[in-house]
Amino acid sequence: MRPVKADRRARPTHDPAPSKWDYRLQRLWLTPLFRALVRIGVPSFCSVFLITWYLNDDARQTALVDSWNEMVRAIQDRPEFMVSLMRIEGASDQLREDIQEALPVDLPLSQFVLDLEALRLKLEELDPVERAEVRIRSGGVLLLRITEREPAVAWVSDDGIMVLDATGHHVARLEDITTIGALPLISGEGADRHVQEALRLIEAAGPVVDRLVGLTRVGDRRWDVNLTDGQRILLPEEGPAAALDRALALHAAKDVLSRDVLTVDLRLGDRPTLRLSQDARKELKRLQDLERLSYSKEDE
Repeated sequence: MRPVKADRRARPTHDPAPSKWDYRLQRLWLTPLFRALVRIGVPSFCSVFLITWYLNDDARQTALVDSWNEMVRAIQDRPEFMVSLMRIEGASDQLREDIQEALPVDLPLSQFVLDLEALRLKLEELDPVERAEVRIRSGGVLLLRITEREPAVAWVSDDGIMVLDATGHHVARLEDITTIGALPLISGEGADRHVQEALRLIEAAGPVVDRLVGLTRVGDRRWDVNLTDGQRILLPEEGPAAALDRALALHAAKDVLSRDVLTVDLRLGDRPTLRLSQDARKELKRLQDLERLSYSKEDE
């Protein structure tokens, strides 16, 4: 049997090495920045492009906004989120009416719509309110807890009769002076800025408090203490409480305020000056004349 001769024609062999472009692509793919660009950058860009293209239409934008608002309203208007009652604590009847008129709250209303901080500030703008607390309680109740200002004095001014608290803050306006009740009375320009000093003077006037009519601020510098029967104690600008104590000590020793004395002037420090009434001056003059006449007869 004749042996088969080998085919001497060259057969192509496969080169395992990558081509030039394959090599470059593989090297590029090994770069972290390129991989991030392909995996994240390109999809992100395509997504942004598609979203921008889709939203670049007024009708689509309006539809999306309406759908979102409708979904939000559907959640907010659920019964468990609705506030249907308002409860006011710590306020007088008149203040309750003022609060109901002042607050722009039309119940029932979703608690997501209520601005509790704005409501609190609105309440504290009312003159009689010193402090307010606003919160929502279970059961859909809007709770308003009010701390009212305590009336301290009634201030008579050109603008009318104002009720002030101990800090001089306006509390209420009165139409008639007979409605002030047991409130101390102050008057004069600038008296509202010195309420605390006036209260200290009223407290110091305890021995004659049954005769105390009120205090008058003079020239926005000092105080006059007004008593019944038109009597006045003129206090100095500096140390008015100490001067009033001296006047009361003088009254305790000499019963000065029970006599025909119109004013006790303490503006000159330790030298008080008394001004007598007209009848008292006439009587004093008569007694002086009688005394001089008696001296004249003795000399004769």
